[in-house]
Amino acid sequence: MPKSAYIVLARKYRPQGFEELLGQPAVAVTIKNSIASKKIAHAYLFTGPRGVGKTTMARILAKALNCVKGPTPEPCGECQPCMEITASSSLDVLEMDAASHTGVDNVRQVIIDTVALAPSRDRYKVFIIDEAHMLSTAAFNALLKTLEEPPAHVVFILATTESAKVPATIASRCQRFKFRPVPVELLQEHLGALAKKEKIDIEDDALELLARTAEGSLRDAVSLLDQCRSFSDKKVTAASVREMFGFVPQEMLLGLAESLFSKNAKQLAQWLQKVYDEGVEPAQLLKDLRAALEALYLSKLGLPSPIPSSWAKASSAMTAEALGFLLKRMNRALEELRWGDSPRLSLELSLFTCLEAAWDLTAWANRLEALEKRLASSAPAAAPVAATADDEPEPEEGEAPAPLASGGNAWARFLSAAKQEKPGLAMTLERVRAVTPETGPWKLAFAKQFDLDQAKRALPWIEAKVATLTGAATKISLELGQIGHTPTPAPVDEDAPAAQPGGAWKDVTEKTPASSPEALKKAQQILGGKVRIIKKP
Repeated sequence: MPKSAYIVLARKYRPQGFEELLGQPAVAVTIKNSIASKKIAHAYLFTGPRGVGKTTMARILAKALNCVKGPTPEPCGECQPCMEITASSSLDVLEMDAASHTGVDNVRQVIIDTVALAPSRDRYKVFIIDEAHMLSTAAFNALLKTLEEPPAHVVFILATTESAKVPATIASRCQRFKFRPVPVELLQEHLGALAKKEKIDIEDDALELLARTAEGSLRDAVSLLDQCRSFSDKKVTAASVREMFGFVPQEMLLGLAESLFSKNAKQLAQWLQKVYDEGVEPAQLLKDLRAALEALYLSKLGLPSPIPSSWAKASSAMTAEALGFLLKRMNRALEELRWGDSPRLSLELSLFTCLEAAWDLTAWANRLEALEKRLASSAPAAAPVAATADDEPEPEEGEAPAPLASGGNAWARFLSAAKQEKPGLAMTLERVRAVTPETGPWKLAFAKQFDLDQAKRALPWIEAKVATLTGAATKISLELGQIGHTPTPAPVDEDAPAAQPGGAWKDVTEKTPASSPEALKKAQQILGGKVRIIKKP
């Protein structure tokens, strides 16, 4: 390469040692310790997003294994093996791009046919397979046996961005290391240091914008900084970065967000027209708007997320749930934009439909519950009803009496609560006659003794639940029969036939106490039917 040839920053400042690798401390420490303790695995699998240092780590590991001072966790970088590995010209470190060499013939030619050969000069023969998930099934099967039991002088390093596509039979034979996206703060600090070395005059806001745009990729962040240097000889500002990369201006994003927050369709249409006039890509607009809403959402949740004062003021009336709803709509819009044939239509539909939807369902439910409580508390209670035999129709034989009208909605709300907690008791209470005045005790009348006994056992719970619903302690009396009705003596059927000779009938009119008609009435209510007194002849 000619000495005058320009080297991009991503290559010029590529890490050459474990300590230089940014944002992957766990991986670096683990591999360094394994090398220092001479516990070197025969196969490694590096997984993670693009541009976070997987291939770089593979080359550093190869240098650590083949350095003249090695195996060492601190390769010198000055010996012949280290310099050749850095330049990708080492005969004993073979790199294969699985994206362009996917077939079994490629694996056989590069790996299988050469794996048994001893290294030409270095200590280990290292095979680096980049984008390993692109290998075909046949290629993986051909590699399987060699990967499981390679010669002692061979080390495999597989790097992939899609670990799910690597067969489990391959992954289980490797030591697996997961590379994570580099945090924005670390990226911004690193870009600032590089800009200082390269004498690039750039604002901190512009560095933060580049770091966020890189989405955790160190290589992308350095490439963006390199592109900024070529944009202008003057100071690089956040506005110039947005203009250079086609980012949406902040005032445009804020205008769109305010239109959504206020559900102003006319204002939203005006801002969309400005978007079209500026030639902004719909996908880029949605991504930038989503990023701004995400910062607001995290701030509403109480998480540290610095936002400008203008955004904080615009979103003062928004709840976290409403912002979460908008974020979901932005994600769905990006999916529709990806597969649709009309980006402009997808953008308009996604934004205008947000104006028509209910964002905060929890708030709506709370408002409805509050309204229901106000209506229930303001409803006039029915006057106590004195149920007598004169103003109530007698039930037919075998039929339970119909319930009385209850005062207000208290009795209905109590029955609703009872159905949720005690369904069996609720079925019984639905058949009673109830008088529930606003003041004074409640009266419940039961048609059958069995129902009355069941209610007596549950009386403490009934009174506690009623007190909870009404907000005041309420005394509840339980009665059998009709409320306020004095039982009449059971009719005597004088025309009933006499007992047959030799029968075992008893004369109840002579041997029972004076209250016997009441006792018979009680038995009639429990057992049903009619009472007939049969006299002895």
